[in-house]
Amino acid sequence: MKPSPMHAGPQDAADPATPESLSLIDAAAGVFATSRQHLAQLLTLLTLEARYAGLMLGMTLALALIGALAAFSVWGLLLAAALTGLLALGWSWSLALGSLALANVMLALISLWLMRRALTRIGLESTRRALGLDLRNDDAD
Repeated sequence: MKPSPMHAGPQDAADPATPESLSLIDAAAGVFATSRQHLAQLLTLLTLEARYAGLMLGMTLALALIGALAAFSVWGLLLAAALTGLLALGWSWSLALGSLALANVMLALISLWLMRRALTRIGLESTRRALGLDLRNDDAD
């Protein structure tokens, strides 16, 4: 019969399973092994999540392409309906097509103007000012 841990004899003091007999090197090796195992699990998790994120990005891009093609098709159908309506009102083909082309050019110019205006506002002024990198205000002083 094996003695209980509360009544351990002198032969049990050298048992490596008891915490008192672990050396500092053994403890460090155990911590290192555990840390390595946790790091390996973390890297596995990171790899799986990165792979999943890549798949979701691919799916999102594919769906965005499908949506863009659908919007392009709808725009074409709207132009065709407008052309049909203008022809039904008695407009000539050249006048109806020219009017729709002019409307598209105006829409494109307005879009370009709004994009340029939006892009000039991406200046990160507050961040540059907070970092002391605001060169525009330095030139004015």
